[in-house]
Amino acid sequence: MFFYSAQKVVWLTLIAMSLRSECWANSPHKFQMQAAILREEGNTLEALHLYNCAIVGYQQEHNYKGILESLCGRLISWQHLFNQEEDMVYAILARQEAEAMLRIAQLYAIQDKDYLIHFLFGKSAIFLKDFAEAEKEFRAAIELYPDANAEKGDWLAHLGEAIFRNGSKEEGILTILQGIEYIESHACGIDSFRINVWISGAYLRLAKILIIDGNLEEARIYLQKGEEIVLQDPRLVIRMQQLENLREKILTL
Repeated sequence: MFFYSAQKVVWLTLIAMSLRSECWANSPHKFQMQAAILREEGNTLEALHLYNCAIVGYQQEHNYKGILESLCGRLISWQHLFNQEEDMVYAILARQEAEAMLRIAQLYAIQDKDYLIHFLFGKSAIFLKDFAEAEKEFRAAIELYPDANAEKGDWLAHLGEAIFRNGSKEEGILTILQGIEYIESHACGIDSFRINVWISGAYLRLAKILIIDGNLEEARIYLQKGEEIVLQDPRLVIRMQQLENLREKILTL
């Protein structure tokens, strides 16, 4: 057991009071939206802070669905750090966010987020290199997905990566390409930023798994397709980071 000094206790108390004061100064939904913008701009630490503020605010409102959405944002933030640093600590933190979402959903009988929780368990399983679990979770997520919209194509692309890395390479590539086609055919009425994020992400995902597999010639084809989208949309800050990482990996092989 260890003890804090009186000075440290006061310091921690002041930090906690400051955080609560800041979190109550705005609506939790506004914090959540600001966090999402910061996250996609690459300002991950600021985004995590605002997601915490959103969670505190949603709890005051007993809005547990809002808490689940903010935890999802935190998971994606850890994902960005994992992709950037390739440190398993961020994979573990992402997994904990998914587990927290599941426990909260069960505790408060929130059933209409089951598909999202399966998807996030699939994401974290990919980070932890448990590809069999990732494939199972992504399949469950897609089966439960409630709408026929472009995002479902993004989820198909994630499933394709899991299938590929679980050993069925040809099926995995085909599933990712089907996901891209699904996104393109359901793009009407969806913000161009999200469409570009999903399609470029699918192409870069294809390039990544082909690089891992040693198929550099085909990887370059899909890397170029992803690059064309990323370079045309300056909003794709995270995708640009991923693109640069993949370029470096190809150069070292």
